[in-house]
Amino acid sequence: MVRLVQLNLPWRPLSAYRTAVTLMVTAVVLAAKPTSSQPAPEDAAPVLLSTKSRQPAWKTLSELQHFAAQGNPAACFALGVRLLEADGVAQDTTQAIALFTQAAQGGVTDATFRLGKIYHDGLGVPVDYPRALDYYTIAAQAGVMEAQHNIGAMLASARGVKRDLVESLAWLLIANKFGDTSGADAQVRTRLAKRPADIEVAEARAAELLKNLSHATVRAILLAKNPAVVAPPPETISPVILAPSPATTIAPPKIEASDLFKVSLPPAPLEPHAPSK
Repeated sequence: MVRLVQLNLPWRPLSAYRTAVTLMVTAVVLAAKPTSSQPAPEDAAPVLLSTKSRQPAWKTLSELQHFAAQGNPAACFALGVRLLEADGVAQDTTQAIALFTQAAQGGVTDATFRLGKIYHDGLGVPVDYPRALDYYTIAAQAGVMEAQHNIGAMLASARGVKRDLVESLAWLLIANKFGDTSGADAQVRTRLAKRPADIEVAEARAAELLKNLSHATVRAILLAKNPAVVAPPPETISPVILAPSPATTIAPPKIEASDLFKVSLPPAPLEPHAPSK
């Protein structure tokens, strides 16, 4: 049932009431609309300035070669990748190394990692683990996760350096912080299961390195400058170190390949120091 309510309003012309209603609606709309001088609410979402990622300046191979010839670090890296992987061009490892070196000097940290991988795997050059470790260290200092992982892998599998599971675990923990999902740190933890004190030392070492990663160093004893190309076989772990199996064969953490085409430019380029003798 609808109930009618009588309003005792003084008599006025109808146009006056229409004018009053119009003014009230206008006032409500203006109050709801924020002005440029009003501050944004504290819980307002961040304003997106752009949804487009930065695209390379080149669109064709000839343009890429042109930019690389001018010394553009990102172009040098991109062309080096194509030459190394024979992607649309004839494979030329020597030229790829030269381009990666120029890109690394220009601050492309992934180029530094690529150089380490080339010397680690002996791609067109003799295997040189000390030199690979130098490049990996520089890339790891700049936050390249694959390089941090590979340092730990070299230390765990004695590739050109004396096996050191504590230092290996420290670097694998750092790689884990930067997004490594390989599980290599858990593998080395298992190998140290009977030595919990060493695990604590590795964790403390990782925390120490992370405080000043850009100046971090690798504690490693070099074994040989020019080792054989063939990597050492998987190590057979004794039951004293690894339980519960009486004898378990565990492959060392694999060396990660650079499977992402990414270019990051740190503020200052870094060059590898001379390999230790």
